[in-house]
Amino acid sequence: MFAPTTRHITIRSLISLEATMGWNIHQMDVKTNFLNGTIDEEEYMEQPQDFEIRESHVYRLKKSLRGLKQAPSAWYARMYAYLLRIGFVKSSSNPNIYIKVVRNEL
Repeated sequence: MFAPTTRHITIRSLISLEATMGWNIHQMDVKTNFLNGTIDEEEYMEQPQDFEIRESHVYRLKKSLRGLKQAPSAWYARMYAYLLRIGFVKSSSNPNIYIKVVRNEL
């Protein structure tokens, strides 16, 4: 799995559609996103400097950290599963756009 990024032309097109069609678009930025990804492989890290409890002690990671090669795809996999669970559909033309149609019944 990979962690896709959105092209600027896609963002501009969506904003144009929002203005024309009267849609609501929501965007979010998660500052601690890489801390929320779950890794499937066994990964270990040395103790941080000045944090040595025991010499030669290492830690097994349960979650991803910024700097791991797997961090972006681990975060994307978790976000993708959540968005599908709450009813979003992935765009067929751009892998970084999720759509949820909400109809207002009057």
